Amino acid sequence: MKKTLFLLVVLLISCMIASSQESGGKKQKKQRDKKTAVISTDTDSSTENYDLTEGQENADSETDYVPGLLHSSKDVYDNNTSYTFSIAYFKSRGYDNRFQNICINGFQFNSLVTGRATYSQWGGLNHVMRYPENITGLNVCTFNFGDIGGAGNYNTRASSYRKQIRVGYSLTNRTYTNRLQFTYASGVLNKGWSVVASLSARFGNSLSYVDGVSYNGYSYFVALEKKFNTAHALNLTAFGAPTVRGMQGNSVNEAYDITGTHYYNPNWGWYQGKKRNARVRNVHEPVIQLTHYYTPDSKLNMTTTLTATFGRNSTTSLNWYDAQDPRPDYYRYLPSYQIQDGDTTSTYWDVLNEWKTNANVRQINWDRIYEVNQLAAYQGKRAQYMIENRIYNHLLLGGSTNAVYTINENIKFVYGVDLRGIKQRNYKTIGDLLGGLYWLDVDKYSEGDFPDDANVQYNDLDNKDKELHEGDVFGYDYDYHIWIQKAWAQVLFSYNKVDFNLGASIGGTEFWRVGHMKNGRFQDDSKGRSSTKAFCEFGFKGGVTYKINGRNYLVLNGLYESNAPSVLNAFVAPRIRNKYVDNLKNEKIGALDFSYIMKYPVITLRLTGYFTQMNDMTKLVSFYHDGMQSMVNYSMTGIDQRHIGVELGAEIKLGSMFALILAGNYGDYRYSDRANVTINAENGSDFEGDVNRIVYWKNYHVAGSPQAAATIGLKFNHKYWWVNINANYFDKIYCDLNPERRTTFARGTLAVDDPAYIAMASQTRLKGQFTLDASISKSWRIKNYTIGFNVSVTNITNNKNLITTAWEQYRYDYTTYNENKFQNKYYYAFGTTFYAGLNFQFN
Repeated sequence: MKKTLFLLVVLLISCMIASSQESGGKKQKKQRDKKTAVISTDTDSSTENYDLTEGQENADSETDYVPGLLHSSKDVYDNNTSYTFSIAYFKSRGYDNRFQNICINGFQFNSLVTGRATYSQWGGLNHVMRYPENITGLNVCTFNFGDIGGAGNYNTRASSYRKQIRVGYSLTNRTYTNRLQFTYASGVLNKGWSVVASLSARFGNSLSYVDGVSYNGYSYFVALEKKFNTAHALNLTAFGAPTVRGMQGNSVNEAYDITGTHYYNPNWGWYQGKKRNARVRNVHEPVIQLTHYYTPDSKLNMTTTLTATFGRNSTTSLNWYDAQDPRPDYYRYLPSYQIQDGDTTSTYWDVLNEWKTNANVRQINWDRIYEVNQLAAYQGKRAQYMIENRIYNHLLLGGSTNAVYTINENIKFVYGVDLRGIKQRNYKTIGDLLGGLYWLDVDKYSEGDFPDDANVQYNDLDNKDKELHEGDVFGYDYDYHIWIQKAWAQVLFSYNKVDFNLGASIGGTEFWRVGHMKNGRFQDDSKGRSSTKAFCEFGFKGGVTYKINGRNYLVLNGLYESNAPSVLNAFVAPRIRNKYVDNLKNEKIGALDFSYIMKYPVITLRLTGYFTQMNDMTKLVSFYHDGMQSMVNYSMTGIDQRHIGVELGAEIKLGSMFALILAGNYGDYRYSDRANVTINAENGSDFEGDVNRIVYWKNYHVAGSPQAAATIGLKFNHKYWWVNINANYFDKIYCDLNPERRTTFARGTLAVDDPAYIAMASQTRLKGQFTLDASISKSWRIKNYTIGFNVSVTNITNNKNLITTAWEQYRYDYTTYNENKFQNKYYYAFGTTFYAGLNFQFN
C-alpha cells in the first residue's frame, strides 16, 4: 500500500502542475515577452561554447550583457582527466563515488544501500548511454539538486537519437577481450513514434595479465516514445546487462615477488585440466522506466519518471569447517611466517622453494579439496569444504519529477521531487558441495565459547542440525527496507555582470531490518523486524559568477548538507542482529570552491581551489580480531575528514591542428579528528575491559585515490583524424588504515617512541609513478555511410609498479608486533593495454 501511495503522489504532482500550466497557457502566451532570453545557467543549451563578438569580449559596462557559463558543457579539466587518470583509480577531489549523483531521465540511480551508482546495470551499452550531461562539482544543476562530487544525467528519450543503424566490434586486453554491438534508431516516425534498440556482447576467457579470470556479458536496451502533441510525450525504456565474471584477487607483496608478477591471483587453481576460479560474480539487475515529457510552452520543461529495478547480484566464495584454510596465500603458508626473531630457518627455504616450484602450493588445490570431502562422505560425515553463494536480490520502485520554469529573461525556477523505496534481501546459499555429502549451519567461531549453551553455535535455531544441500539457504538471511523522500528547488538569476543561484532541499530517510533466521547467539534480537530509524535531511547551496567580460569569469560555489547515515553502517552486526549502532546521527558536509575561468579562441582554462569538511561519518567493518580471538563488528562513528586542494585544466591551441593539454590536481585529504569505536563480538561473548575506544588518527591521510595527479598532452585534429598523446604522473598515494592499530589497546605497554610502535602506527606512502598514453581515430563519410576506427594504448611504457589500491589488513599481531605476519595488501595497475574499435554506421 505504501509503495502504491508514493508513486501516486509523484503522478499527482505532475498532473496538477500540468493542468495548471495548460489552463493558464493562453494567458501566459499573451503576456510573454517576445525577446529571447539568454540565461547563462541553462543546462538544456548546447554544450558548445558561445561564439562571442569582439564587443561582447570587451564588455565591461553594466548596460552590456555578458553571457554566462554553460555548466553542463564538458569541463576543460574533466575532459582531459576523466579517462587519463582512471588507470590510477583517481577520485575527483578525493571524494567517494557516493557523492556524485548519477541519473537516468532525471531519476537518481545511486543505490539506496551503498550510495553509489551501479554502472554495471547498463554496462556495454556505449552506443546509447555514451554522452551524459555532466555537472562538475558544486555547479548549478537543473535535473538534480547535485552533491559535492557533481552530477550526471543520461537521456534515453527515443526521439533524441539520430536515425541510424550502427554496428561495432572491439578488441582489447583489458577486462574482456572482444565486444560486439548493434544499434538501431528509427528517428521520428509517422504519428510521433520513435524506436531505439541496442544489443551488446562482451566476452573473454582470460586477461593477458591475470590468470584464472573470465568475462561473459550481454546487454540489451530498448526505448519506445510516442509524441502525442507539442506538449506531451511518453517514453518507455528497458535495459539490462547480465554478466558473469571470474574475479581477480589481491595479495601481499611477498606473494607478488615470489611469483614474479604483480598480477598473481590467489582465487583460482587447476581442476580436471582447466582453470577454476572460486570467486565468480553473476549479476543481472534490469531497469524499466516510464518517462513523461511536458512542454506546454517555451517557459516550462517538466520531466517525470517512474522507475522499477530488480534482480540478483551474487558472488561465490570458498567456505570451510574443521579443515585447513584453502586460500594459497593465507599468512601461515607464506615463507615469511617461518622467520623467527628476524632470522630465516630451514623451513623458510623449504616453503619458499615449494612456492616457486609447486603450482598446488601457490594456487587453490581443488583436487585435495575434493579428496577431503569425498573421504568425509564415505564415512557419512559432513563436508569440510564447499562453495557458498553470497546473494542480494532487490526490488526498487521510485518516481521523480523535475522542472525548469522561466519566470522572465533574468530568472529561472528549478524544482524537483524524488521518492524511492527498496527491499533488498541478503542471504547465502550452498553453491557447490565439492564432492561432499551435506553441510551443517553452525558458526565455527562460536563453538566451544559457551559450553553450557550449545545453541549459540547455530545460525538458524529453527533448523538446527538440519542437513543442507546445494541451493539451501544458510548462514544469514535478512532484508533491508529503505524509503527516502526529497524535494528541492533552486532559483537562477542572470544579469549583465553577475549570475547567481540559491537552492535548498529537504527530505527524510527511514530504514529497518527484517531477519529471517533466529540466531543462537542473539535469540531475542535476530529474527523479525527491527525498530525503524528515521532521519530528517536538508541541504543548502548557492553560487555566484562574476563576469569580468565575455572571456573571463570568477565563480564561487558553496554547499552545506545533512544526510542520513548508510544502512550498511547502521547495525552493529547486520548479518545476525537487529541492534543499531549507538549514537547514530546525520553526516554533515560543508564545501566551497572558487574558480577562475578563461575562454579564448587560443586558450581555455579553469583554475579551482576547493575545501570540504565532512563530519560525523560512520563506518562498519567485520574481521577476526587476534587480540580478542573472535570475529568482531567494528563500528566507527564521529569520523571527520577534510579535503583541501587545487585543480587546473587548460587547453592551448598551437595553430589550426594542434593543441597542448595541461591538467592536474594537488590535494591534501586527512582525518581531521579522532573517531569513536564500539567493538561487538559476533560470537556473543562479553569481553572483560572497555570495548569503547578512541582511534587516534587525526592528521593521517585519507586513502583511496592519488592526492596528486598531473597530465601533459598533445592533441592533433585534421580532416577527421584525431591523435592524442598524454604523459601522466601520480603521487601522494597512501595505504588505507587499520584504525585498531591507532588505539591505546594496540599500543599496549609500548612507549610512543618505541620503534615497534612507530612502525605499527605509521602510514605507508607509496612511490609516485609515470604512465604514457596515446590514441588515434579516423572516420570516413561515404554517401549515407560512416566508417570509423579508433585505437588507444594505455601505459605505453609498461609500468607495472603503479599501485591502485592499498590497505592494511585488519588482523594484526598484538603480542609480538610482527609486521610480516599480516602484511599490507595491494592491487597494481596493468602494464600496457590496448583497445581497438571499428564502427560502421548507416544513416
